[in-house]
Amino acid sequence: MIKSQKKYACIIWGGYANGNTGDELCLAAALERKQREFDGNVAILSRLPEYTLQIFPDATAIRYDSKWSRLRKRFIRACKCVTAPSGLAYLARNGRFDHDPEWMRCLQGAGELYLAGGGYLTDVFPLDLIMPPVQYALKSNIRVATAPLGIGPFKSALHAENVTAALRRITLKVRDQTSLDFCRARSVDAMLEPDDAVALLKNLFPAAPVNQRGARPGKIGVNIFSQYGQDAGCDLTEWWTECLRGLKEQHPDYEIEGFCFHTSLQAEFEEMTRLFSRAGLPPRRVLAPVVDFRRAAETVLNYDLVISTRFHATLTANVFDIPNIAIAAGDYYQAKMSAARLGYEGACSVINPAIQSPEDLLNICNCKLEGRESGKSKF
Repeated sequence: MIKSQKKYACIIWGGYANGNTGDELCLAAALERKQREFDGNVAILSRLPEYTLQIFPDATAIRYDSKWSRLRKRFIRACKCVTAPSGLAYLARNGRFDHDPEWMRCLQGAGELYLAGGGYLTDVFPLDLIMPPVQYALKSNIRVATAPLGIGPFKSALHAENVTAALRRITLKVRDQTSLDFCRARSVDAMLEPDDAVALLKNLFPAAPVNQRGARPGKIGVNIFSQYGQDAGCDLTEWWTECLRGLKEQHPDYEIEGFCFHTSLQAEFEEMTRLFSRAGLPPRRVLAPVVDFRRAAETVLNYDLVISTRFHATLTANVFDIPNIAIAAGDYYQAKMSAARLGYEGACSVINPAIQSPEDLLNICNCKLEGRESGKSKF
């Protein structure tokens, strides 16, 4: 239900509603926690409320206009030079400026703004989209609290400084050591806790079995996309092609299947079908992406081994006790995958394709599959 008139005790905000399965897992965890804490008097701030309501049909979604911050800046500039052609053109196009958009009116009556988990507080992504609700809540003396977040990295010192200024005024949890180190270096109080998706997955799949092959063929699940923050000049096409060919040659008794943990075709589905074709694997073995995070997580249960470029796909494999290899290209994903592996060192290994070869990955795969077949718990 999309509403804006009622006052809500808590408003949830974060990096979801962009097709990312992991972010929807974090939203689900935040919604469950805050619904319980505030007796259901909770609303979700969403860039795409219709999309959010497809996944959470019983929730309340409030539209967040991501253009607000940029329009506000343009309006102020136009007011300062209203006689200039650019100022007149702005006023002619817009007529008026709404000083209190819908999301601001809802925040005004809220007792708390709660930031759902995710790794969105970085200038790898557009901070001018994420930060306005946080800044408005702080300006209005509304409490801001967070689920465990990933903080940074930052290319811009100014962006890091602006985010740090906000962090000092909120009740902050972080999900990885790199984020905690960032906060400590800037005298920001933060608590280190596991990503919210861990507890949620355990609740959703309380009796998730350790995958046994039984009568079915063994399966290796592969999730590939070009990771945010990796070196722009780093083309991993040949690296992945060699990995997939090696898996096919060394493990003929296993089906190799591509799976998506993000609903952007460009990010995963198209990339994997391209790489499967190059490696001589049938492109039909790449599963189409699904919107529902529950179905996406359930897919991971089908695998005897997971190789993943997605943080929450790796985390899901760990929670399900499925041997897996996390791919980490660049500082952003090095921090994320180190956090995903923490506490699951027996099941999870991390590979950096910038410094490790396809042969390194294949050797680890062999060890993990041999361990799975012999019933060993350490890999």
